[in-house]
Amino acid sequence: MNGESLSIVVPLYNEERRIPRLVEELAAHARDDVRAAGLELLEVIAVDDGSTDSTAECSRAAGATFPALRTLADGTPNAGKGAAVARGVAWARGEWILVIDADLATPIDQLSALTALVDSGVDLAVASRDQPGSIVVAAPRHRYVLGRAFNRMVRALTGLSLRDTQCGFKLLRSADAQRLTADQIVRRWAFDVELLMRASHAGLKVAEAPVYYVHGEGSTLHAWSVGPRMLLDVLRVTVALGRSPSVWVTLRRRALRGRRRLQSAAAARARSARPRDEAARRAKQ
Repeated sequence: MNGESLSIVVPLYNEERRIPRLVEELAAHARDDVRAAGLELLEVIAVDDGSTDSTAECSRAAGATFPALRTLADGTPNAGKGAAVARGVAWARGEWILVIDADLATPIDQLSALTALVDSGVDLAVASRDQPGSIVVAAPRHRYVLGRAFNRMVRALTGLSLRDTQCGFKLLRSADAQRLTADQIVRRWAFDVELLMRASHAGLKVAEAPVYYVHGEGSTLHAWSVGPRMLLDVLRVTVALGRSPSVWVTLRRRALRGRRRLQSAAAARARSARPRDEAARRAKQ
């Protein structure tokens, strides 16, 4: 990276309790953390997704102490996290966009892991909680299990090879972000899958980096209830965009591996049965 400008986009929905800490952390550390990663912070765009509390007012007030903060709250009804991110992307002025979550579960100082990927030729750098070297703190066991199950379904359905599509910390060029979100199909939690599928279809290089992640309390995502809807959205976007050819290769390889395991198990049973059969024949004689 060479000191290019960065817009941080953070979607907000009923986050009035988190905004003070969010703004405090960004004001204290974001500019230095971004500079250490090779970029220059231009702005932080807080997008209110039709909150029913005082999120918009709190964000606007925080802008008085943190001038880089721009609040996008125009009365648009709640449409989903993906829709909020797309609105922020359209409003961004920086050359690069970093999408983050309001709880800062992935701290801004992890940006250097993503810019290192970009420096190696990656177009869309994705933070991962499931790569070797990742550190995940305080995540409930059920969230981990459900996340792994969801990811396996995503990989099987879409052909994407990423181990974590849902971590809310992604870096890409503004021009690419605007192009990938212009015709958004999935506007809620599974929008990440669509973004990554569109990037793959567009020939962009996508890669993951292990990061430090601290699970935030008070998440508005309830995995048990939202999970089925997310899977339906993944199916919908897969049908709309078309499966990656690699999905058929993946399924064929898995089928072949399964067939080989069955054949090996049958052969092992046959070998173990031969001594018993021979012993039985000798006993009859």
